[in-house]
Amino acid sequence: MICGLLFMILSVVVYKAEISGGVIPFTMGLLACVAVILMVAGVERRFGRGMDILAKYTMPIFLMHTLFAAPMRSVLLKLDIGSSVIHVVLGLGISFLGPIIAAWIMKKTKWLEFFLYPNKFMKIRN
Repeated sequence: MICGLLFMILSVVVYKAEISGGVIPFTMGLLACVAVILMVAGVERRFGRGMDILAKYTMPIFLMHTLFAAPMRSVLLKLDIGSSVIHVVLGLGISFLGPIIAAWIMKKTKWLEFFLYPNKFMKIRN
């Protein structure tokens, strides 16, 4: 919390002072990374079960999120919905839920699961 607040305050100061390049922006980047890591750690403590589910489906989400997000964006644009908030909320939602549902279906069908976890089906010879 303190790290994030410090980052936000320093970001405004650096922006207003028009500082670019050098040690200060690099330090700000490191501070931002630490703030994100601490924030995720705090969220994990509060929402452990939900984070466990997301962790279980990390690879499918990584591999398939674009396959769901891009069509969602296209559909929203075809429907003439231009609200950034709607695009972000629905895009993030489908980017997580779509791959999780697809992975669940693929797990039920072993030959489809091969596309997500090929090592599970290969034997290594020594």
